[in-house]
Amino acid sequence: MKLIVCHWVFLGFICLSRSQDDNDNVRRIMKEMEVTPDILEEPPRELLRIKYENTFDIEEGKTYTPTELKFQPRLDWNADPESFYTVVMICPDAPNRENPMYRSWLHWLVVNIPGLDIMKGQPISDYFGPLPPKDSGTQRYLILVYQQSDKLDFDEKKIELSNADGHSNFDVKKFAQKYEMGTPVAGNIFQSRWDEYVPELMKTLYGVNE
Repeated sequence: MKLIVCHWVFLGFICLSRSQDDNDNVRRIMKEMEVTPDILEEPPRELLRIKYENTFDIEEGKTYTPTELKFQPRLDWNADPESFYTVVMICPDAPNRENPMYRSWLHWLVVNIPGLDIMKGQPISDYFGPLPPKDSGTQRYLILVYQQSDKLDFDEKKIELSNADGHSNFDVKKFAQKYEMGTPVAGNIFQSRWDEYVPELMKTLYGVNE
């Protein structure tokens, strides 16, 4: 019996240590990649776990191709099943990091998510993956989770994927302040650069060739 108790105590200690390491990592990576204080005043409280295609987990700061990121990912964080959340994905480097005149480009926005069940949330902007221009270099992509005070009435109109104006110059800080959501409870950041999928996505969304 004592061995079983010790085993569970040891496992609990390991989990707490990993959780603390993840929390330290999110603060570090947000500072290293100049998210704080340039885009966010404070880093997310915990590292958001992101899985694409149910095959690979996003490593914070790593670079992936638009082809790898084309489908909506699965997200995991320490959610309260009785609370509601907002998920937002932005690119602060549109059209490129040196001249981010469209900061930030909105790639995904879902509100009123009960616990972890994003499919039961209210989509304001459906997911579409990175589409960095061919000569734009590497762009950052940020996914954030905010905890809401309750299920809220959002007065934002649904943004169609083909409406570029609705996606450009999205101010995530103002949005969070408007609905009194405070600091994001979870977040992660990765990078992407042009590949052959970008022209296909541009044609699908906007009917234009890159």
